Amino acid sequence: MQRFIEHHKCLSVAALFVALAAGGVSSAQAVEVGKGVMLVRGGAANTDANYAKEDQDINGRLQGVSVLCASAGNQTAAALVATDTTRVWGPYMTGNSTTVINYGGHVVKDPLPGNPNHCLINGLSLGQIKGMWR
Repeated sequence: MQRFIEHHKCLSVAALFVALAAGGVSSAQAVEVGKGVMLVRGGAANTDANYAKEDQDINGRLQGVSVLCASAGNQTAAALVATDTTRVWGPYMTGNSTTVINYGGHVVKDPLPGNPNHCLINGLSLGQIKGMWR
């Protein structure tokens, strides 16, 4: 019996180590976008319908809202949209990371294959995010 317990203790420690290591890798990859970066979202980004399928945290704040983030200060919205080869873009609206940050939210880089400027907005209410697009 003692041997059985010792064996399962080792397995538990190993599982805990793997879980902690995996969490450390993913958080280390999360790079926050600073203020002054242009953001682009497809469709009518200032409507409720544009966020109907987005995740929310327990406080009703949106999580993982997909946007494009400019990689250079002088990049136009059209040039930014052209960097996304994963879909055909129709209408889009622009915003700024400064607004997200001033509202208490965060923008993190989330590059994807074919979409190197993909980012995620986290922590804004529906009213805040709808009001930031032009």
